[in-house]
Amino acid sequence: MNNDTYFSKNFIRALIISATIILSTLLLSSFVGFNAPPEEAEQITQEVENLAATLTWTNIFLNNFLLTLVTFIPVFGIPFTVYVQFNTGYAIGALAQTLYETYHVNNIQIILFTLLSPVGILEYSAYILALAESIIIIYSAYKKELKKRLVTHTWKTFIFVALLLLVGALIEAAFIGRL
Repeated sequence: MNNDTYFSKNFIRALIISATIILSTLLLSSFVGFNAPPEEAEQITQEVENLAATLTWTNIFLNNFLLTLVTFIPVFGIPFTVYVQFNTGYAIGALAQTLYETYHVNNIQIILFTLLSPVGILEYSAYILALAESIIIIYSAYKKELKKRLVTHTWKTFIFVALLLLVGALIEAAFIGRL
């Protein structure tokens, strides 16, 4: 495979690393949230419900896009993404804890539902692409090919990520009745 193509061998490796980092952090932290103190889990659930009642597609898009912009920053983007995904997984786990007695769903089921929903597919594809680009930017700088990467491919990832997040925000807002 040619390293000059968008989906070069190195970029595919970066995608695999990125997906592993994001999805393992999300899943593992959901177990922590699922085992959080019940009062904390209830508080997080209440905060999520209150937030959902006021969100618009622009709030959703701007929140996700700004967090993803930070992900693009080489070196810093990796621990930042881990932090964001840990908090997301923790909140999902806490939410699962509060729903478990009534609906018998656990954190793994909610993670799977989230990731396999249209919004989850769009948003997590964007997050994985952004982190992969951050990783490949580091690699390109190391190989002294940074300018080439930025000019030929990084801008494509940036636009694609923005479009994925925009469509995801519109669908999410419609889903929660806030479009």
